[in-house]
Amino acid sequence: MNRLLIVDEDKTLRESISGFFTRNGYETDEASDFSAAVNIMEKQMLDVIIYDIDIPGKSINELMDIRNTININAMLIIAARKEAINKAVKAVKAGAFDFIQKPFSIPEIEVKVKTALRHKRLMEKADSLRSDRNILYSEKYFMGESPEIKEIFEIVKRIAGSSTSVLLTGETGTGKELIAEAIHYNSLISNGPFVKVNCAALSEQFLESELFGHEIGAFTGADELKIGRFEEANGGTIFLDEIAEINHETQSKILKVLQDNEFQRVGGEQPTRTDVRIISATNMDLMKEISESRFRPDLFYRLNVVTLNLPPLRQRKGDILLLTYFFQKKFSIEHNRKIKEIHPLAIKRLTEYSWPGNIRELENTIEHAVLMSEGSIITPEDLRLPLNPNQGTLDYRSIKIPSGGINLEEVEKNLILQSLKMVDWVQKDAAKLLDISERVLNYKITRFGITHSRWRRNK
Repeated sequence: MNRLLIVDEDKTLRESISGFFTRNGYETDEASDFSAAVNIMEKQMLDVIIYDIDIPGKSINELMDIRNTININAMLIIAARKEAINKAVKAVKAGAFDFIQKPFSIPEIEVKVKTALRHKRLMEKADSLRSDRNILYSEKYFMGESPEIKEIFEIVKRIAGSSTSVLLTGETGTGKELIAEAIHYNSLISNGPFVKVNCAALSEQFLESELFGHEIGAFTGADELKIGRFEEANGGTIFLDEIAEINHETQSKILKVLQDNEFQRVGGEQPTRTDVRIISATNMDLMKEISESRFRPDLFYRLNVVTLNLPPLRQRKGDILLLTYFFQKKFSIEHNRKIKEIHPLAIKRLTEYSWPGNIRELENTIEHAVLMSEGSIITPEDLRLPLNPNQGTLDYRSIKIPSGGINLEEVEKNLILQSLKMVDWVQKDAAKLLDISERVLNYKITRFGITHSRWRRNK
């Protein structure tokens, strides 16, 4: 239930507002002066405070200081007579949510309160998502098994405390954006914005305006001020994907941002300051682009402080499951779905598929599966993967024993090891793949001396 505090010397007005909101399911408190308001703020967690700016005693800025200390999430609505509107506007600029001119009607203040509550919920959701992302992109969830990705994450950890530029290279779809996000969410500016720009998706005509913004009248159709991506990313990270696609003029402006931390909007004369980390990516050979005069060498050396080359997924098959679980968590959060696990047969399909589109194809596949799943488990039918005609149900009658015979125990042990690797060493899921009970599988694991570092009984 939402809780309101109404602070006003006018008892009739206080009781009128309080009575309306109480009848509509709110909890309300009333105060006639500054001290009484602070006393309630110290005792109650409030959602909205309606405060008359003419309350005698302390100033509105002092009230906001106290609010920021003991009730920081309360949305402050300033009530002010016409002659005090300028004070109310200053209060909004200093951190109040909104103001309302007195006298006002109950429907008017109801709209203000509902808008404040909606804004409060959005902020809380954003904070929660940011917290989830910071956890999601931690080494615990994101670390791979392949030597290449382990080396990459060692570098990510080493550069986390700096604002140095990073250049990501590799084939299309190898997860450059994913690594860029991991760098950001493991850095000291993880609470700042992460702004993505696909340079190849924008024409030369619009790219400069998109990156740096424009002033009113800068060109035909520029009817309002536009804030560019560099300005949006202030205090955080900007990810410039396909950096090799931009023209020389725009390259020069990006170089100025790297050198001076400032730029000019298109059509503007005054510099705009920005404090931003630049992560760029390309699937092209920038040294070749430089030799053919298509890319500025001075910009390359500024962007190339740290370079990470990402291997294609075909070279890191062992990471498919880990990435699958990462995307499952990521899209469950983003789409508010409660996906708890992936069916063993779906895991089998995922690990057997060749992934010609690399990580991007895997990411799209899992997002589709999270959205399409009817329950809490992703099934093979949710994956939308092309069927390989050579892969079907195994016909056991077609298995031929060689003339020299076989070692049945070695065959059985090998099948168990294969199943465990397919399901990331989760014994329960391996048992499902083998169509045996967990108890029987555990017995065979003990019998064959199979161990894994994550199993507690092996520690």
